[in-house]
Amino acid sequence: MRDGLRMLVVSWNVNSLKVRAEYVSMFLDAVQPDVIGLQELKLDTDAVPVDIFKSRGYHVAICAQKQWNGVLLASKHPLEDIVLGLPPADQGQARLVCATTGGIRFVNLYCPQGQSVESEKFPYKLGFYDALLGWIPEQTDLGGDVVVMGDLNIAPEARDIYDPAKFTGVPSFHPDEHLRWQQLCDLGFHDTMVPHLEAGTYSFWDYRGGAFRFNKGMRIDHILATSSVNSRVEAAWVERDWRKVKSVKRNDGSVDKLKPSDHAPVAIRIV
Repeated sequence: MRDGLRMLVVSWNVNSLKVRAEYVSMFLDAVQPDVIGLQELKLDTDAVPVDIFKSRGYHVAICAQKQWNGVLLASKHPLEDIVLGLPPADQGQARLVCATTGGIRFVNLYCPQGQSVESEKFPYKLGFYDALLGWIPEQTDLGGDVVVMGDLNIAPEARDIYDPAKFTGVPSFHPDEHLRWQQLCDLGFHDTMVPHLEAGTYSFWDYRGGAFRFNKGMRIDHILATSSVNSRVEAAWVERDWRKVKSVKRNDGSVDKLKPSDHAPVAIRIV
C-alpha cells in the first residue's frame, strides 16, 4: 500500500441496487468510503446506475447479470488490472470482481449461499470456494497487500450466529464451509473485523420474524486481508444504522420511507 494512504473500505450486500439506488446514494454522501464493494446488484451491466458513483468521483468496475447476483467495486483511486468472474466454477454467474486500487489488490465476492445440504446449490457453493482457493494465489501476490471482501455466506464461529445449535450443519454454518474458511485463512488472510467486534455483532438479519429487532442475525459479510494490510487496520465495525428504514422528505413536503437491504455495510479503516 502507498505510504501514508489512509483508506476507509466498505463491503455491502445491497440486495438490488435498482431498489436501493437512493439509499446507497445517501450512504455514499454520509459515510464517504474510499473503496466500496457491493454485492447482489440484481441488474444487467448496462442497467447499473453508475452515475451514483461517477458523479461522486469514483472509478467503477462491474461484473453483473440480469435479475440475479452481480458485484461492483468502486474506488476514489483508479482501478487497474481488472478481472471479472470466476469461470468455470461460477457457472456463468456474476460473483467476482477484482482490481488493484490505492496499492491494494481487492477481490470483491458474492459467494453462493448453498440453500440446503440436499440442494444442488450446496456442492456448487463448495466448488466455487475450491476454485477460489486456487484462483487467489494465481491472481494476487499473497506476500503483498491483498483484501478479500464481500458476502462470503459463511459465519465462521459460534459467536457469529445467533443460535449456533439451531444452525449447525446448515449452509452458512456447516463444517464443510468452515473447512474452506480455514483454508482461505491459511493462504495468509486475517479476519480484519473480529478483533474489533463484540460477540453477537452481525451483518445480516432476515426480514421476517422481527429478526433485526431481536438481533437474530449472523455475521456472513467479511473483510479479510493479508498481514501487511491487517497490521494497519485501525478500526472495524458494522454500520448497523444502515440496516434501518430511512425517511426522505421530498420538495412537496411528503415523506418517503426507503427500505434497507437485509444486510448492513461492514467497514474497516486502514492507516
